[in-house]
Amino acid sequence: MLRVGMAADDERAEREESLGGLLARASHLLSAGFSPHIKGHGVSATAWRVLGALAERDGLTMTELADLVLFKQPTLTKAIDRMERDQLVQRRTPAEDRRRTLVYLTDRGRRAAAPLVQRARQHDASVARAIGDTAYQELKSALSALIARLSEQDLPARARTGTLRR
Repeated sequence: MLRVGMAADDERAEREESLGGLLARASHLLSAGFSPHIKGHGVSATAWRVLGALAERDGLTMTELADLVLFKQPTLTKAIDRMERDQLVQRRTPAEDRRRTLVYLTDRGRRAAAPLVQRARQHDASVARAIGDTAYQELKSALSALIARLSEQDLPARARTGTLRR
């Protein structure tokens, strides 16, 4: 019986030690810590991700926005449809390239995003304090390097499968 308990503990420890498992757990905890602030402003998590991305860089193409918020195109399209109905965003087609659609925050969208962006920065700062500024910066650097490397490796596969959106 002790061995069964130890095997379960070993399996759990192994699962928690995998990079994917740790990243998933950290992402879940970070999101759970910020989620009440989003709900307190009457915005869905999906809408927040779009608002936050556009608050940083307004006037993105749907493809750029989908890449930033990690949504598939149909999911983003539905979200933008809802957000347009709620007058948070606006789609515009540039005169110089009528094939592209750019997404912009409306005044209402900027007003909705501003307090959430400020709260997100505060949340980020509290994470930095929790693990220490040096560890925080090192973690961000390591994750940025990992993302860049994995993105580079993924380019040939995405090009072969037709999912390359650049």
